[in-house]
Amino acid sequence: MRTTFGLLMLLLGLWPGVSQAQGLEDAPGTADHPLVPRFEGSVIIGHESVSFDAFRMPLGPAVRGDGDEWKAETAHVVEGERTRLIYLAPRDASPLEIVRNYQRALGDDGFETLWQCGGSECGPGNGSFLVNYVLYPQGRHLSTMGRVTEHAFTFPRDPRYAALSRKAKPGSVYVSIYAAIEDFDHFPEIYGHPLVLVDIVESAPMEDRMVFIDAEAMAGDLGEQGRVALYGIQFEFDSDVVRPESDATLTEIATLLSGDPGLSLYVVGHTDMTGSLDYNKDLSGRRAAAVVRALTGRFGVHGARLVPAGVGPLAPVAPNDSEEGRALNRRVELVRR
Repeated sequence: MRTTFGLLMLLLGLWPGVSQAQGLEDAPGTADHPLVPRFEGSVIIGHESVSFDAFRMPLGPAVRGDGDEWKAETAHVVEGERTRLIYLAPRDASPLEIVRNYQRALGDDGFETLWQCGGSECGPGNGSFLVNYVLYPQGRHLSTMGRVTEHAFTFPRDPRYAALSRKAKPGSVYVSIYAAIEDFDHFPEIYGHPLVLVDIVESAPMEDRMVFIDAEAMAGDLGEQGRVALYGIQFEFDSDVVRPESDATLTEIATLLSGDPGLSLYVVGHTDMTGSLDYNKDLSGRRAAAVVRALTGRFGVHGARLVPAGVGPLAPVAPNDSEEGRALNRRVELVRR
């Protein structure tokens, strides 16, 4: 077992982000999370940071859900600032060694292991389904270093996983670590090396930045622009399930339609550019359809007056290179027919 000396040095900022054995450096513009050190000799090949997001942390093996969907048998959904990192670890390290080092280093800092697994304990495919269909599925791949990052965990072998948390004020911190050897040989830079997927969520309440739009304001925008953008309709993370706090906006849409019997609308779902085009077009379409179902099923709107559609990221209202811009692009629009 390696000592955690290298990890402690990293916390002090004294360990360089270069692996001499691999001849690689950290991807430009990336850095470790300040609360979670890296395994000695690792380099960053993937990075994503979102100021507020939801993360479904697996606390059980991958299982089949409805239809072709896969999910964790048990999961804890946490919301807050989310950071995702993918590390390329030295070839001579094992996934078990890596995860145990993380558990020890984080345990020394007050973290508690909530659940851990190895191989088939993590689910089908000798544990590969947990990363391929739950943690890092198609449509959610990073592209920090192009195809090398996009194809990370294609054929994971000997996987190990641990979920940890530290309860503290003002907010708790949650960390999940999945490590496996990459057996996909198309990219010699990563072939045969352990890859480490680390997700960190610092839980905190979201800043309310959305302006509530009532039926009168909706009618005004539709009259002037032919459309109105709504940010009060919220969905479960990576899902088309409409959240209860959306009811206030849905009530105003129903009021708008009841006050103008001749009005018919397209209900258009929009996403940011996180993930693939096909995935986001499908997600936005399903979300638009879910809004229509809610309006017709619970608010008494006649179905012929509403047509759902999804355009994914194809009609942004802001650049997608900041969380503020991505938040503006994630919306539902009503368009006059």
